[in-house]
Amino acid sequence: MFGKKKKQNASLLEILNTPLFSWPGHPSDKWTIGDATEGCQIFGATGSGKSSGSGKQIAMSFLKNGFGGLVLCAKPDEKEHWEQYARDAGREDDLVIFEPGKGEFNPLYFEQNRMGDGRGETLNMVNMIMVLYDLGKSFMSGGAGGGENEKFWDQSLRRLTSRCLDLLKFSQVHGLSIINMRNLLGSSFSREEADRYKELRSILLDKNAGENDKDIVIQELEQWSKTSFFLECLNAIENLEGLSPDQEDTKVMVKDYFLREFAYLSERTKSIIVESFLGLVEPFLTGMLKRQFTGTISEELWPELTYEEGKIIILDFPVKQHLVAGVYAQGIYKYCWMQEMERRKINEENLRPVFLWIDEAQFFLNAEYDSLFQTTARGSLCCTVYLTQNLNSYYFAMGKQNPQARTKSLLGNLNTKIYHSNGDYDTNNFAAEAIGKDFRSMMSLNVQNTQAGSTTHSEQLHFEVFPHDFTMLKKGGRKKTGYKSEAIIFKSGDGWSNDKNYLKVTFSQNPKK
Repeated sequence: MFGKKKKQNASLLEILNTPLFSWPGHPSDKWTIGDATEGCQIFGATGSGKSSGSGKQIAMSFLKNGFGGLVLCAKPDEKEHWEQYARDAGREDDLVIFEPGKGEFNPLYFEQNRMGDGRGETLNMVNMIMVLYDLGKSFMSGGAGGGENEKFWDQSLRRLTSRCLDLLKFSQVHGLSIINMRNLLGSSFSREEADRYKELRSILLDKNAGENDKDIVIQELEQWSKTSFFLECLNAIENLEGLSPDQEDTKVMVKDYFLREFAYLSERTKSIIVESFLGLVEPFLTGMLKRQFTGTISEELWPELTYEEGKIIILDFPVKQHLVAGVYAQGIYKYCWMQEMERRKINEENLRPVFLWIDEAQFFLNAEYDSLFQTTARGSLCCTVYLTQNLNSYYFAMGKQNPQARTKSLLGNLNTKIYHSNGDYDTNNFAAEAIGKDFRSMMSLNVQNTQAGSTTHSEQLHFEVFPHDFTMLKKGGRKKTGYKSEAIIFKSGDGWSNDKNYLKVTFSQNPKK
């Protein structure tokens, strides 16, 4: 559908109503691009066939129809699966593999140099860095979020990050990178150094000070700045001229923070904030993250290429191999990609759908932003597909504050839900409740002693699909089931041809692949 030349003379409504495929065994029940843009969640226990069954069916439909997309990898074999899908769909030339030793993506460079309004805004960069912070906490401690005390430290970290970014941006002495933020903080003034600096500056600004005294001060500052990354940047902004009122305000705010606030914090408070910051940036100081996420951006990794040219970007930093480094690498690219999709302007010359594919999605969730993104994904022609084992995987990843509400908020915006075989109580009950109940005719028999009994009929509300039914679905990869995987597919709205909001589907698998 969407080849090298984008489809012409098609309206957005026509695109949304275009069928991608019919569900196996149900030729009248089609899944459209519009359905895909409303989001899809696939649940299923390990070995249930969620990836090789419904997942493969959806993935191949995206590729065959010319979608661009982003694929995150939790397991080491995820890249190989998608390379095979691309070969089968004739899309090998559209693959972009971002992996250790291949490609660069500096998120701060991206935010400074991307297209569109708002680029280079400090607040946007701070939010990006805090996403990294939350991802790290979620992966290493079982969920981000905490009480009011933790919010205080998070806000303190946010302020420090903001001031470091502003100082680097305004000084223009060094490039904007996480490593340089670390260098800045590492050489920032102590209380005594701040006092000495202000004393020297007061001499320079004193009209009554002698020229000899000022020359001595200038020499001291020059010598000091040679050994202080922070002072080198601070001297640079002191000498800036012709600033706009907003820039002047930012300059004053940066100086006040480092010379009057941060330097004078109590040792305990300051050490906690500094350690939080160092913990955030530490993964980027060595190894893969330093090499590939602190420089510039490789030409083929600009996110907009997914909708402009139909590129399929695979982030091959498997979490099972790279652990938290893999989470950081993929999580920050995902965040930048999602923001670029939200900025996308849909018009007749720009109607190529894109997809976001995340197996083991619990590793990469941002509790707030993922839900917000999905509320507008349809308008961006973005088709989100998340795969995970069960609800509790999400509860665990969503943090300590209202994990169930956050999970259900996300799932509420993923309109198609596919349930493969599962033994998880909460997931099966969630599915049964979502599908709903209906009246069923029930017969009861009343027998007294040996006399003939009487029967009565009544209408009672019962689940359309009982929770235990999900435990009995056929699992994939088994010879005794003919390599078939069953699933129950739920979709709110117009439903299916059976006049229900659910459909039971059997997916055939090829045991040789």
